[in-house]
Amino acid sequence: MKELLLGIDLGGSVTKVCLFDQKGREVAAVSAPADNTVPAPDRVERDAEALWQTVCGLIRRAIETSGVSADNIASVGLTGYGNGICLADENGLAVGPAIVSTDDRGRDIVAEMRANGQEEKIYALTHQRLWSAQTGTLLLWLYKNEPERVKKARWFLGIKDYIRMKLDGKAFCEITEASSTGLMNLQTKAFDPQLFALLGMEECFRLDPPILDCCESGGAVTEKAAALTGLAEGTPVGGAMFDVDASMLASGILDGDTLCMIAGTWSINEYLADAPPHGYGESTNSLSTAFLRDKFLIEESTPTSASNLDWFLNTLLKRDGQDPRDPALYEEVAKVLESTSAEDSSVIFIPYLYASATHPDAKGCFLNLSGYTSKAHLIRAVCEGVVFSSVFNVRRLEEGVKTFSLARLSGGLTRSKAWTQMMADALDIPVEVPDAAELASLGVCMAAGVGCGLWKDYEEAVKACVHVSGRYVPDPARSAALQKKYAAYVKAVKALDAFHESMEEER
Repeated sequence: MKELLLGIDLGGSVTKVCLFDQKGREVAAVSAPADNTVPAPDRVERDAEALWQTVCGLIRRAIETSGVSADNIASVGLTGYGNGICLADENGLAVGPAIVSTDDRGRDIVAEMRANGQEEKIYALTHQRLWSAQTGTLLLWLYKNEPERVKKARWFLGIKDYIRMKLDGKAFCEITEASSTGLMNLQTKAFDPQLFALLGMEECFRLDPPILDCCESGGAVTEKAAALTGLAEGTPVGGAMFDVDASMLASGILDGDTLCMIAGTWSINEYLADAPPHGYGESTNSLSTAFLRDKFLIEESTPTSASNLDWFLNTLLKRDGQDPRDPALYEEVAKVLESTSAEDSSVIFIPYLYASATHPDAKGCFLNLSGYTSKAHLIRAVCEGVVFSSVFNVRRLEEGVKTFSLARLSGGLTRSKAWTQMMADALDIPVEVPDAAELASLGVCMAAGVGCGLWKDYEEAVKACVHVSGRYVPDPARSAALQKKYAAYVKAVKALDAFHESMEEER
């Protein structure tokens, strides 16, 4: 019996390949940095063929590291960052570089569509606001600026679906990716020529790929791909979804009452809904069809999470010559969180070092510094600021339509028990931590397992693969103190927004 599942995670900065057994235990995990290029200030690209070669090498390494035969791999799943675009021709070759989801070249198109009222018409069909690196926006940019490139193309694909095509020789898009492109009608669950017309690129409708469910296998590893990767020819390629969906599945969340939180570089906060909760202009939440086809995934995410603490440690705490990954740095943080409380200091940290959750020009800052402020106060303020940013996003998700009884939290923040407890106290609900390091890879392996018949459905896959390593219950006294400080954080965010608005007026 084939016992293993292989997951490929095509992240924005790292590419990973992992092997799991049927109990969700990691057998092997290998990774390589993504070779992104920045040819202009607003552009982020990568060589799709070079990425394929990287994936081939990682698959071979994962199989070698595991010490098992490729014949024991039951199926392959793929996940990755959402949106961006990769054009491919009839022969499965990339037409120019893939555009990454951190690209910003489409911002003028978004502004134009918003100003002329087209965005609201599009929203009526997609329930999505346009954004600069959305697939539809980028396809329109290419159509306007590089028409010859578009003429050579046969398919528009997400990056994981391009790698999927290299494995099985077939072009597909899966439902979670398709629903976020700005090109799929949410009612019909199909790419809609009306949306292409609203964007002014009717002829690009010919580029749309067939849409599969997340656990649906569209093909199997070809002879050519087998020779390059070390996989067995004929291995099903049967699981694919956005990384946020995959992480939610691997967190064991199949209902709308449990909040999924990922606190790494980004603060990702999401839940499952039966219907779109908002109309045009009513919310900042993003929406897509979930891995459960009759559900929607509602998400509020910003790059305002644990990377802010990494900056603080690397810039202000580590000594000259000290390795920024030195465990002693994180041990000092843990000691501070265990020995201090929210009442010890009024210092507020806004974790906008890499991007803002509110005003587009807002940057990170400390407020309420005084001669009394100590290093411990600053450390705690940074950790509180990261937690408060997550709470801020969760409150946006709720917006009078939702409350949560439980959260499942993953990411770098969970390496600290004290920090995880702070999240439970600040949210004032229990927080559980899944016992898996590579959630996105595990999630698509679970989908691939359902697709090839290892489990009958997602519920059975969750029972087999999802394990909770810790549960944190809020303490009433700490929760009350953090709620009070969170109120000050919200006031600080509003003050920072007002500051940048005044700076805009002066310019």
